[in-house]
Amino acid sequence: MDARVDNLTLSVAEILDRPGEYRDLRLARPVEGVATGLARLEPVPVEAVLRAESVMEGILITGSLEGRAALECARCLTPFSSVISVDACELYADPAKAPPDGDEVYVIEGLDIDLEPMLRDALTLTLPLHPLCRADCRGLCARCGRDLNKGSCSCVEADTDPRWAPLGDLRARLGEKTQ
Repeated sequence: MDARVDNLTLSVAEILDRPGEYRDLRLARPVEGVATGLARLEPVPVEAVLRAESVMEGILITGSLEGRAALECARCLTPFSSVISVDACELYADPAKAPPDGDEVYVIEGLDIDLEPMLRDALTLTLPLHPLCRADCRGLCARCGRDLNKGSCSCVEADTDPRWAPLGDLRARLGEKTQ
């Protein structure tokens, strides 16, 4: 039977230190603070189907998360949205059994675990760092800024790269000496 979680703090009193015992959970809550440079989680509820299972080291949380992201194309800067989903598998360690410093783990606080940091971390890692509105996005013209997906611009491509100009000057001078 699935338990509904109204907030993101879960009591694990009935399964803690009982390896093999578990609780299935469903939650639908907004998760704040999930963003990268060109992407952010929309303020709509994140849907999660999770299992909290007691293991020797603490509580293992597994399941799937799904949310909606507001993105900005890295090439043409067009805003768009997309569904993001991720499978989660995280250990909440009993403080007495937690690994030594240096290993970052989520910790059981008394008889509760706070799911929000785990959800935020998993969703943030799922957001694309270089989102594209479509695979064949042509981007913006480097000179005039026109969206090349909407048509060509009138900019003329230089015949040579200006960094090669000194070599062109050298060629011209060498050509003058041979004549």
